[in-house]
Amino acid sequence: MKKLIIIILTLMSLVACEQSSQSRQQFTIDRSLPKEQAMITSVPLPAKEHFTASISVPKQIKSNEVFILEATLKNVSDRDLTILHASGVFYFSIKDSNGKGVNTFVMKEVGIQHPIQSKGIITERYEYRIDNPGICEVSAIAKFSLGEGDNFKEVETDKGNIEVVLVN
Repeated sequence: MKKLIIIILTLMSLVACEQSSQSRQQFTIDRSLPKEQAMITSVPLPAKEHFTASISVPKQIKSNEVFILEATLKNVSDRDLTILHASGVFYFSIKDSNGKGVNTFVMKEVGIQHPIQSKGIITERYEYRIDNPGICEVSAIAKFSLGEGDNFKEVETDKGNIEVVLVN
């Protein structure tokens, strides 16, 4: 009988602990804004945004001809910073006029620490060749962590268009 009482008390305490942690977790989730709401708001970007990104895109290329995209990440803050990123900072995207991805972009996920001075830039180049004529949309996203920890950032460039002309 004593064993049964001990088992029942143990189970009750486990259930009570589980309910307690669920309510704390729910409280934490309820306090934060959903990501979709935060992006919809028209509040200006916080002063903590330290970076801008841009991309250089040729206006016209010939099909089957290698061309170069150049993306730049700029530290617009007044202090030197250190970022942690994969083997490159930028992930490049090329889509055809139907929105279908044209390129496959893969990068090794190694941790590279890269200091970037105040008003300094990091520029990366990407070479590619497009076979089919048409208009393609090009962009790049810088993915990195600022300092140490979970301070992950994504900074996207504007989108640019390339006209791919058929070569006879």
